[in-house]
Amino acid sequence: MNHHLLYIVVTTLHVLAAIFWTGSLLFMSLLLVPALRSLKNPPLMAQMIQTVGKRYRIAGWISLAVLVVTGYAALSMRGIGVAMLTDPAFWSSPFGQTLGWKLALFASVVGLSLAHDLMSGSRLKVLRETNPAAAERQRRIASWMGRITLILSLALVILAIMLVRGRPW
Repeated sequence: MNHHLLYIVVTTLHVLAAIFWTGSLLFMSLLLVPALRSLKNPPLMAQMIQTVGKRYRIAGWISLAVLVVTGYAALSMRGIGVAMLTDPAFWSSPFGQTLGWKLALFASVVGLSLAHDLMSGSRLKVLRETNPAAAERQRRIASWMGRITLILSLALVILAIMLVRGRPW
């Protein structure tokens, strides 16, 4: 496979993983959760969110792993290797600064997602049965983590566009 075709395949996989990740977050926050709330059946809502969340957790972590692998591969194919990444001059360039922000936000998304996963799911189900007030606090924190993750993910899309198209300033 020639270099250009491989770069297109890697970039396509990267974009598809980003679409899946960000699109799923948008779907859950803008459509799924409001639709479930409108049913006014908290036990059903909790069960549905837990069921969807359990399935999404696996696919979401796979998409984040694909983003890491394809992101590194795409940088390498553009000639940005370890030597360049360890050069302070690279990080002072517009591309380097934008990449630095993208990597920092991506690390934040991964950290928030990990914390969100640890706070929700089966732990939250057990807490609902033993301490409903604590469960509600934890649910609200997890909900805000999800919203922040969505905002950071949308910012990542903007930074990705700026890496390819340049910064507007």
